[in-house]
Amino acid sequence: MPKASSAQVPSNAVSLGGSSRGNTAFDPRDGFGADYRAFFDLDLGQTFEWLEHDGVRLAVQRFAPPGEACGDVVLVHGYYDHVGLYGHAIRYLLGRGFRVHCYDQEGHGLSSGERATIASFDRYASALAAFIETIPSCAGARWIVGQSMGGSVILEHLDRNPETDFDQVLLLAPLVRPWQWPLNRLVWLAARPFLGSIPRAFAANTDNPEFMALLRADPLQAKTLPVAWVTAMARWLRQFEARGASERKLTVIQGGEDRTVDATYNLVLLERRYRIEVFELPTARHHLVNESEAIRAEIWRYLDGR
Repeated sequence: MPKASSAQVPSNAVSLGGSSRGNTAFDPRDGFGADYRAFFDLDLGQTFEWLEHDGVRLAVQRFAPPGEACGDVVLVHGYYDHVGLYGHAIRYLLGRGFRVHCYDQEGHGLSSGERATIASFDRYASALAAFIETIPSCAGARWIVGQSMGGSVILEHLDRNPETDFDQVLLLAPLVRPWQWPLNRLVWLAARPFLGSIPRAFAANTDNPEFMALLRADPLQAKTLPVAWVTAMARWLRQFEARGASERKLTVIQGGEDRTVDATYNLVLLERRYRIEVFELPTARHHLVNESEAIRAEIWRYLDGR
């Protein structure tokens, strides 16, 4: 199995003990192997492959349920995330009988690229389009699901490709405008000429202490917020806000205690631009796919009807 270059992914081996994952160690230079699957508790018989796109090597994982599948789901992770953190969602979808297709976005996880930054969100959307083309056309339902920035990438892809057909477009706490953006925009404008990045703050974006411990131990996590990524996000936001209405149907799941995205602003904007159904979870925070077991159960019950 090819390995990602140590210049492209962090090289520090980390041991994670005292959790349900047991005492496991993972060195990112080993790539997708037994240690990776044990560290992230994601040994589900998936296949692994590389997708070369626009000078970047994307790490792709595909999961299949036992028996005949009822359809396919494209799962798109959020900023700072990677596929290894999405085990709860993957297990739920496999239990529903779906094949699950996912990849680490540029600069994330096992994929190549400068860590946690991008010149333009166009690159994220272009990579998603290329990835979707690798999924064979099969009978059954077609879903696309995105968490946080994964939602931004999906929205950009759908705006660029209005003919793209999915039975369900599901966005979990989508990143459109960040939390307290008017204030943080001023900070960004002041910092942009002088700083390349700022230290990352690991905010409590879920009521799940085990997940927060995993994030802090995860050697694939970036430790800074590159100013260039904020610049790319701000440019994309201006473009997205200026676009007209669409007949596209979306489902948005949003936590009431989210302090990562500006949910109030975002829902108003999404309702103006699309035909949306909203499922609100008053006590949920931002990282919905890794919220507490009780909140995840509410999400799964809601999705069971689809």
